[in-house]
Amino acid sequence: MNKADAGGVTETLVEEILDLSRQRLTGELSPWFAERLAEQVERGLFLPPRDLDLVGARLVQDLAEYRMQGSISTAVLGMSGGVDSALTAALFKAAGWRVVGLTLPIDQNPEETERGIEACEALRIEHLHLDLSQAYRAAVAQLGDLDGDLVASDEGPARTRRGNLRARLRMMTLYDQAHRLGGLVASTDNLSELSAGFWTLHGDVGDLAPVQSLLKSWEVPWLARAHGVPERTWRAMPTDGLGIGGGDEAQIGATYLEWDIVQFALASALRDDPGLTTQHLAFALRMDEDRHAQEVLGTVLARMKATWHKRVNPIRFDHPKADRYEPLDRLDERLFRPAVLRADQSLLGFSGEMQDLAARLVRALKAADCRLVTAESCTAGMIAACVSGVPGCSGVLEGSFVVYRPSMKFAALGVPEALIAEKTVYHPQVARRMAEGALAAAPEADLALAVTGVAGPGEDEGHPPGYVCLAVALRGRETRISEHYLPGSPRQVLAATVRRALGEGLGVLQEAKG
Repeated sequence: MNKADAGGVTETLVEEILDLSRQRLTGELSPWFAERLAEQVERGLFLPPRDLDLVGARLVQDLAEYRMQGSISTAVLGMSGGVDSALTAALFKAAGWRVVGLTLPIDQNPEETERGIEACEALRIEHLHLDLSQAYRAAVAQLGDLDGDLVASDEGPARTRRGNLRARLRMMTLYDQAHRLGGLVASTDNLSELSAGFWTLHGDVGDLAPVQSLLKSWEVPWLARAHGVPERTWRAMPTDGLGIGGGDEAQIGATYLEWDIVQFALASALRDDPGLTTQHLAFALRMDEDRHAQEVLGTVLARMKATWHKRVNPIRFDHPKADRYEPLDRLDERLFRPAVLRADQSLLGFSGEMQDLAARLVRALKAADCRLVTAESCTAGMIAACVSGVPGCSGVLEGSFVVYRPSMKFAALGVPEALIAEKTVYHPQVARRMAEGALAAAPEADLALAVTGVAGPGEDEGHPPGYVCLAVALRGRETRISEHYLPGSPRQVLAATVRRALGEGLGVLQEAKG
């Protein structure tokens, strides 16, 4: 595709996004948002229709596999009259589930309930209706005995509390019906709402959330349209149905499209410069000439700061002496968790701290015009894999030697057999020879990171679990070696080893720079 054709495709997709997101009804995007949207479309952050087709098919496939592997086939959800619940119902239905949609009005606009019923009919799912207004009023009245403001006040905090009561009363009803029907409760929240904290704890989150990774502005309405949701539903103004305020966008302080654009921009900025602070974000995002964009950024940051705890609920502390969660997680993963989830869990993932270190290392390598090679024993390629996730790493990552067994250390890196026989494979001098051997075997590389150690859970050759040796070799400089005793489970030891290796490599480059 030539440049002119690519520009035409971008413009067409931007126009469709502006239409489906309802942005045109709200107003034109300000200059910063318009420029960022075009850039993000070109970069593929806002997926084109052909990719959204695949996304929808994959979600249906995953739901079908979960149904078969989890021995559960009934999904219960609240049909609010909005696009999220309708799309969720459509995906479950397409995956072969029995879907039961409940309309549960509580003193609200009848049109919302009508849309919920219409969606149930259009999608051919079972429908139950229960007006919870009387139960809600009774709960508010009784709680009013503790605090009269809940009943009498029309201020924001009281409205929010009453709205949360509505959401939790509905969720209680959904779980009761799911128990009666032998099913689960489907979550209907999307990624934009998740990042904005625009949902009620214990009121909006169920058991299985197929649309939680989707953008509210674009992916949700596009997939809803593609899966037979009535146009009146996917065109409707998004509202929470809780009586707290106006529509969703009025409450979050930005349109959903603006919110999603800022989220992508923030992720890119922090990936490029992990040291960014909130004070410098507007400058880093080049918002200095767009007052509206600055105001939206402030709203986004304030809202995310106020709601971060909801995204990690419940907040839990690690046991100070042992990893109590990892064995339980491993037990669930090996014996009980459906395979469709185990497959996702098995994909190699790295913490934000690791990704930040890797990004900083890549930038330092580029600045020094150096290329990296790794020689890895216990980490088995994890260091190189972490670096490979950084955009632009292809310009600095030469490759990796995974030398798990002693024979590979001899054959691939030239580590003397006599050294290993004398010192064992777990020794700083072995790490040194691994790093120097990697540089010798990769003449285009300038920096080598090498690691050998005992991840655990038991000791090996007299060395305790968590004993790790690192070496960093930079051409023309003396190789740096170090020993570490890293606590925790094997998974924690490996994660700490990757962090240490990336950090030490970065340190050597910074010292060489002077």
